[in-house]
Amino acid sequence: MLAKIPYERFHNLFYLTMANSEHLKLLKEGVTVWNLWRQEHAPIRPDLHDASLASLDLRGANLADAELGGANLAKANLAGANLTESDLSGADLRGADLSRSNLTGVNFSKSTIDICTIYRDIQGCDIGVNGLYSPLTDSAALLRIDPPGNSMQGANADAVIESLRHARKLHTFSLLLAGIAMLFIVIKPKTITLPYLAGSFKFDDISYAFLAMILSTVLLSQVSSFIDSALQGARYLNDRRSAMLVGHFPWLLSKYESEPTNRRQSKIMRFFLVFHPAVYLYFFLKWDLLFSGNWEGIMQHYQEMPVIFAEYLLPVFYIILIKLCRHIFRLSEGFQKPILFDTETERGRHTEMERLAEAVEKQASRTAELVELMRKREGL
Repeated sequence: MLAKIPYERFHNLFYLTMANSEHLKLLKEGVTVWNLWRQEHAPIRPDLHDASLASLDLRGANLADAELGGANLAKANLAGANLTESDLSGADLRGADLSRSNLTGVNFSKSTIDICTIYRDIQGCDIGVNGLYSPLTDSAALLRIDPPGNSMQGANADAVIESLRHARKLHTFSLLLAGIAMLFIVIKPKTITLPYLAGSFKFDDISYAFLAMILSTVLLSQVSSFIDSALQGARYLNDRRSAMLVGHFPWLLSKYESEPTNRRQSKIMRFFLVFHPAVYLYFFLKWDLLFSGNWEGIMQHYQEMPVIFAEYLLPVFYIILIKLCRHIFRLSEGFQKPILFDTETERGRHTEMERLAEAVEKQASRTAELVELMRKREGL
C-alpha cells in the first residue's frame, strides 16, 4: 500500500520538477527570452543541473548563480556570458567557447575541457597550462586525461621531466658553443684548437662561427622538439604531485614565476638564453662599414667570401636559427602558467589511497594470521 503524501509536499515536488523543465525550456527559447526572465525573476536560482545544452548558442546569457552541475555544455557558445558564482561542477565544457565570459566565483570541480575549448579574455579565472582555475572556489576545470587515440599523449609527469632533461642538455651544449664564440670576441685569438676523438682541429673566428651556427641549428631543432613534447604532455597532468614535480624542474626556460618582478626578470633572462645564436652575427658583419653606412664596402666584403658560404648557406642557416629561437621562446612562454589540480578531486584521490592502504593492511594482517595458524597446525 502506498503511503499518502501530504498535498503541500506533493505540490512542492511537482513544482520543482516543472520549474527545472521550465528553466530548460526558457533557455532553449533563446538568450533574449532567458535574460528577460532572469530580470523579472531575479531571486530564483536557475536549476539546470545535468541538462543537455550541447552546441547551444548562449552568447551573452545571464547564467549567474545558476546550478549547472553535471550539465553537458560541449561545443556550447558561451562567449560573453555571465557565469558569476555558477556551479559548473562535473560539467562537460569540451569545445565550448568561453571567451570574454565572466567566470568569477565559478565552481569548476571535476569539470572537463579539451584542446578545443576557447577561453580568451575571460574574467575571474587564472589560465594554467592544463586548464582554468577559480581562486574564489579553489577549483579547476582540467583538460581531459584521455586524449584521442592517435595523439600519443597522456598524463605522465615522468615523460615530461625526461623531455625537459633532454632539452636542457642540448640547449646547454648550444650555449657552450656560443660561449666559445664570445671568447673570440673578447680575447680575439687568431685561431682556437678544439679536441676530437682522433686529434684536434684549428679554427679561425669565421670558420668556427660558421661551424657553431650549423651545430646550433641542429641542436636547437632538437631542443624545440623536446620542449614542445614536454609542454604538450604537461597539459594532461592533473594531480598535485605532477604539478610540483614539473613546476620545480631546475631549468629557467620551463620554470613558472608567479611574482610579477620575478616574471619580468625571468623573461629577460629567457630572452638572452634563447637568442644566444645572435652572437654569431658579429663575425659575419663588418661593423665599421655598417656604422659608417658604406654599403659598397659591405657588398665587397661578402663578395670576397666563398659564394656558397656567403650567398646561400649563411643566410639560410641564420634565418632557420632565428625562427627556431622564436619558437623556443614561445614554448618557454607557454610554461609561464601554473600547472593546475582540482582540490576536491585531490581530496577524493587521497581518500581512495587511504582506503586502499587500509585494505592492504587488513589483507596483510589476515595473511599473517593464516600463516601463524598453519604453523601451529604443523607443530601439532
